[in-house]
Amino acid sequence: MKCMIIGGFLGSGKTTTIRKIIEHLGKRGQKTAIIVNEIGEIGIDGDTVSGPGVETREITNGCICCTLRISMEHTIKSLMSEYRPDTIIIEPTGIAFPRQIKGNIEKMNLPGLSFAPIVNLVDASRLSTNPEELQNFMLNQIDEAEVMAINKVDLIERERLLEICVFLRKLNPKARMFHFSAREGDAFDTLLGILGENSQEKSTPEGRNSIDVSGVSAYSSAFEISSPEISPEIAVSVTGQILKDIRDRAKELNPEFIGHIKLSFTHQETLVKGSVTSAHESPEIEVLKKTASSRSKIKVLSAITYMSKEELVKAVDAAVYEQLENQQLSFKKTMHEVNYCECH
Repeated sequence: MKCMIIGGFLGSGKTTTIRKIIEHLGKRGQKTAIIVNEIGEIGIDGDTVSGPGVETREITNGCICCTLRISMEHTIKSLMSEYRPDTIIIEPTGIAFPRQIKGNIEKMNLPGLSFAPIVNLVDASRLSTNPEELQNFMLNQIDEAEVMAINKVDLIERERLLEICVFLRKLNPKARMFHFSAREGDAFDTLLGILGENSQEKSTPEGRNSIDVSGVSAYSSAFEISSPEISPEIAVSVTGQILKDIRDRAKELNPEFIGHIKLSFTHQETLVKGSVTSAHESPEIEVLKKTASSRSKIKVLSAITYMSKEELVKAVDAAVYEQLENQQLSFKKTMHEVNYCECH
């Protein structure tokens, strides 16, 4: 079984890329399992990568090094025994240390498990080429990558792409590098060819706490919607308005914030997924089909640099309450708070 670790900064396009990889592997007749790790207590990306022929498991509540030690071995063993996938893809949080993840799994001594080269996605539309403006966890992920995948090149000029390539090559002269657009779906034959090879990277001993290093505050919450009639248009509108409101409130506190604000709105057979990844970005919205559900719900996960947890909680809750009340939707809050585990 091949294990693929697809890392990347907050909002770099990991979920979209993984969905494309799953699609390609499915066409080859391969069974794929996904392990999605979220910073918050609720999972959002697991809903969007799940589907026929794909087994998805979510590991939530933030600290990737703690979570791996406690539950990753059980999760992988259960997938191997119950589902028997050809490929297992790990989507870590945007602040994780991919090489540390690989090292923790290697210590499990699981038979028949090999690793693809560690891939780190870079958002070409947001990456600063000034090293002083990059967070430590960003520099670490760049340094640890065996493959540097520059995503969202459809959003930048060719001259800017060349500047990014030169910058990344200085930071990591050993990694292979290629550019693509996960949204447009190009260059996936190149990516799949690389992922079919074996990793040559030496792993890093466990022990670092990714949350402590990142300087990121995170908050997750969930709301149950009891209003019976909600059109897809209303779900899309509410999703976009909430994301804009959270972005604007966060921008008032940190005009140049880096992070990821994610929201999913599930109603009957419709899943609306939206995200914002910077202070100057408009929400990206997707409408997906899913298995029919009797409950309508909204899940929000925000992870933002240099913003206090208290400020983030107020911003998220105020935005959700205001927009749902404006649409006269009946709702109740069903889950909130993030409690991080401690690393030892």
